Amino acid sequence: FIPKGAVGGGITFSYNDYSIGNSTNDVGYTMLFSMIDGVKGNITTFGVAPQISYFVADNLSLGLMFDYDQSRIDNAFGQLSLGDGMAFGVNDYNYFNHSYAGALTCRYYMSLGGSKRFGMFAEVRAAGGYGQSESYRVEGEEKFGTYQDIYKCSLGLVPGLSVFVTDAVALEVAVGVLGLNWQKVEQTTNQVDKSVMVSSGANCNVNLLSLELGLSFYIPTGQNKAKKIR
Repeated sequence: FIPKGAVGGGITFSYNDYSIGNSTNDVGYTMLFSMIDGVKGNITTFGVAPQISYFVADNLSLGLMFDYDQSRIDNAFGQLSLGDGMAFGVNDYNYFNHSYAGALTCRYYMSLGGSKRFGMFAEVRAAGGYGQSESYRVEGEEKFGTYQDIYKCSLGLVPGLSVFVTDAVALEVAVGVLGLNWQKVEQTTNQVDKSVMVSSGANCNVNLLSLELGLSFYIPTGQNKAKKIR
């Protein structure tokens, strides 16, 4: 499908903009968040991940990936109701998180039905990263908030599909299905209270929220320059 000696490069990106509770007839919001009353806010997430790889054998590549992700919630407010007489209100809540990660990848491609255009792949991805986040609310002239340093690493399996739109350019879509995760969070609240949390776990499910859409380029090198990828 892709010959030994080819060099691959590309970029994966994602963007989401959620507006919660701002519709006059938000049926999904009413069904899924029946305990939450009057919540309004805006959630924005953005991610970009450039990568490069080298094919050490036919259809088998080793590569490097860099990933940057950012999430933001601006001026959210609402009330959580747990029953009669039990309600908690939040006003002017803000949240910001950004993280950087690097990963080593090993990917194997398989043609679909002998096709030269359509294929699937399975990628093993070992990643480590660092992030920062802050959440705060404003009451009068006072600001209350929490700051976090986040350290994490993971090992995951990411299958996907690849469609070559030209001889050397492919559109790719992938989704995580299996992963081992470790995370350490160092937290400071109101610049006084400090805490540390360490967590680890494994997941084995199709996570549609981790859907990745990418554009990749594959260029033959060395003795394979005369060969076409397709």
